[in-house]
Amino acid sequence: MSFGSSSAPIARISRSALARNVAIAHAKDPSAAIDLRRDACGHGADIVAAVAREAGVATALRDGEPPVVTLPVEDVFGLEGRGEPAMTLVAPVLQTKLLLEGEGVSYGYRYRPERDTRIALVSGGYAQGIARAIGWTDDEPAGTVAIDGEECPIIGRVAMDVCVVELGDAEVEPRDEVVFFGAGMPHLLRQWALATGWTELELAAIAGLHARREVVA
Repeated sequence: MSFGSSSAPIARISRSALARNVAIAHAKDPSAAIDLRRDACGHGADIVAAVAREAGVATALRDGEPPVVTLPVEDVFGLEGRGEPAMTLVAPVLQTKLLLEGEGVSYGYRYRPERDTRIALVSGGYAQGIARAIGWTDDEPAGTVAIDGEECPIIGRVAMDVCVVELGDAEVEPRDEVVFFGAGMPHLLRQWALATGWTELELAAIAGLHARREVVA
């Protein structure tokens, strides 16, 4: 895809994945409402509400309203292995460079490669909801991303607006798309959860609330 003039991460919301998840959850409990609080956990309250209406969900819970029984949010958004991921978080490669053996990466230089390697600077840091703790250090493996289907580790501490990815032999160019988590890659968000101790829902909601949103079929 084209990121246009912006290099900010994009939360790509799949309308079809939402529709399938909502239909399955609604069939199990037709009286439950759809939970739209916190902008539908970063997925976009308006789009989730529209999909829910089409699936026959008549009521919704919004911020500040009295609690009601709602459909399980993990089922609706396809998290924790339940359903199909409705959000795919992507960002562009900003630049690539050679990282020499022993050179440090990011805050505190907590990652130093054992051999020369290629790295990419990728848009998206903790200011955009990317958890700082998902970067590999010398003694602690953590998260990976996918570039053209190939998984590459995030190395060093995630910075404010960017993170660093080790490419190895992968052929990557600036503006190539990096998948942080989502469709076809549910295990990537699971890695975030293991590295941070947060839930998949919390991680997806924070990233979704900070990212530019794009609705796809």
